[in-house]
Amino acid sequence: MGKDEISSTVAFDGLDTWLELVSNSLFRSLSTTADKLYREIEDVRDRLKQDTIQLQDAEPVENMPAHLTKLGLVNRDKMVKQLNTLTEKISVPTQTDYKTVLSFYKLTSANIESTLGKSSKSIYYVRSLFPDVVKVLVSDLKRLKTVLNLLIRPIREKESHIMKLEEVPEIVQAIKNLKSGIEKEKANVRDQEEDCFVLESKIETEGERLGQIEEDAEWIRLKELETELSLLEADLNVLESEINKLFAPINKPLNLLKKQDESGRHALTQEERRAVSSILLSPIRALEGDINDSLLAIKRIIESDASILKDRKRDTTLKWLDHLLNAELATIKGKRDLLESRIKERKGTLADMTILENKEAIEQSIASVKGQHARLEEGIDRSKRRIVTQEEELIAKKRLLLDALEEIAGKKIDVEFELKR
Repeated sequence: MGKDEISSTVAFDGLDTWLELVSNSLFRSLSTTADKLYREIEDVRDRLKQDTIQLQDAEPVENMPAHLTKLGLVNRDKMVKQLNTLTEKISVPTQTDYKTVLSFYKLTSANIESTLGKSSKSIYYVRSLFPDVVKVLVSDLKRLKTVLNLLIRPIREKESHIMKLEEVPEIVQAIKNLKSGIEKEKANVRDQEEDCFVLESKIETEGERLGQIEEDAEWIRLKELETELSLLEADLNVLESEINKLFAPINKPLNLLKKQDESGRHALTQEERRAVSSILLSPIRALEGDINDSLLAIKRIIESDASILKDRKRDTTLKWLDHLLNAELATIKGKRDLLESRIKERKGTLADMTILENKEAIEQSIASVKGQHARLEEGIDRSKRRIVTQEEELIAKKRLLLDALEEIAGKKIDVEFELKR
């Protein structure tokens, strides 16, 4: 089969058969040559066996010094053992394809080099005792190496073709792996997109449920209560701010009284000390007790000792204490109590309404599903990026395959990568 006889079109799944045909074409003469050289290698191997037997049985030359004779005999035994190992390992194949020939050549050459390497020291002493036998042995070993070189020569002449022939199956497998990987990623994308569709439907359904809740009479009532609660809490904050402002002008005089009590300059009774501390700590909480009694106790302290405050500050403080005593603090306290009562009532009513829990459960469900959906979309994006990368690698591998086939065949080869249906 010449270059023109090699098919220019081949199906991807038929590349193994095509490669075998091309290989046979490239090494058409190898079969005849290899058969002939195989027979010669067998002959040389058999001669080496006989040579080894002759060496084992040979008598050493006469008139050699005793120590050299001893060394020669010991090394002969070693050499015989190495040669027997070599001939046993030379198993001539029956197949003549280039892969078998190449494998046989590499193995046998390595065995020969190993034997020669091990015998390199022994041969000097052995040759001294058995020169004729060793001469024949060395000649046969050289002939074996020569025949092996003749065997490999046709393959070496087409070494670049062999490299490509060896490379093609690896490229083919890489292409198969990439195609399989792309199909798996595409299937994964389809599965994830289906899962996304299911989640989107669930989000839509839950959204509709949420909308129905927000149209429910109980929900409308809940929003009204929340608005009322917000307004009541705002009113309470304003009232408490006003209470704090109302008591603010006496904060400094009360702090001064507290310090004088702590330093021992002006001792307060337990009741007076409690009155001062309660107002300083929280005027709002002080309203819970008898605030007027506390204010009157403080007023009596200031009036009883002119040294406690300077005149101007003393007069201002006493006036403000009178203002507080006339400020209807009980009414203010009543307003605050009423606001707190209403706030407590609204909170209790809201706490008993299950619709809020239902709404929160649906909102949490939607949030959870949206999280799953987002993760799936990220997975889809990753898979699509991998597909793009693998498809780029696949294009490169196909190009590499076509280049290898062209170099092997010596002409452009068209590969049908897709199966015909």
